Amino acid sequence: MKRLDPLVAIVTGGAGGIGLETVRGLARAGMRVVAGCRDVKKATAGEAWTLDLARLSSVKSFAARALAELPRIDVVVCNAAVWPGPRRKTADGFELAFGVNHLAHFLLVELLRERLVATAAARIVVVSSGLHARGAIRWDDVQLERRYDGADAYAQSKLANVMWTLALARRLAGTGVTANACHPGVVATGLLRHQPPGRWDQGQRLTPADGARPSLHLALAPALATVTGRYFHRLDERKPAPAALDRAAQDRLWSLSQRLVAPHLTQPLHAPDS
Repeated sequence: MKRLDPLVAIVTGGAGGIGLETVRGLARAGMRVVAGCRDVKKATAGEAWTLDLARLSSVKSFAARALAELPRIDVVVCNAAVWPGPRRKTADGFELAFGVNHLAHFLLVELLRERLVATAAARIVVVSSGLHARGAIRWDDVQLERRYDGADAYAQSKLANVMWTLALARRLAGTGVTANACHPGVVATGLLRHQPPGRWDQGQRLTPADGARPSLHLALAPALATVTGRYFHRLDERKPAPAALDRAAQDRLWSLSQRLVAPHLTQPLHAPDS
């Protein structure tokens, strides 16, 4: 018997690049797809909702709307990312890459967690990067105020993505919700606008459609319905960097992230009018 209510997916950064192709792929699979976008006018697929990951108040408003309008959430793809040039800060004062790539997604999933658990077999997909292996969490200077390099900031945030995913999978054990991370490949998107061709990739950069394949694989493949706490390099499961596997460090990052977003976790949710 055909479902009357479609499965529901949320994709951050859904207006362009890998995110747009992920939205399109999930829609082709028959899902209702909400594309979280900083500028909804740029969205060309899915239902465009305002989401500015550089403002935790926007993350909270987005989550409130999702809880008010989406009776189920089957897939969340934490896709959006920035690779900063000069050091910049989010509206909440966090270093931009750490704030957008990690903290905003940490907060979003925490706010949606009960709805995900209530939805049978929900999947969380975190788009990280092979550069997580070059990253290090600077525990004494996580906002990179004393020494800053854009590539280091990005690598730290991508390591945080993998560490958080593995810690999240442990915390969701037994709920039926899975959490996995992936490296999409080096993709020709605006993410690398500050980087010259050839600095990080060897050969031609992938198209956004190719870059979306790992996210779609983790979100849709029947064989991965119960696979959790894993890292995929493109479509192949790989062992992540040793730093990502350190459980004590994962838990330390979790506690730090909770503390940094605490005001937005403890205050009541209020859905926006739109």
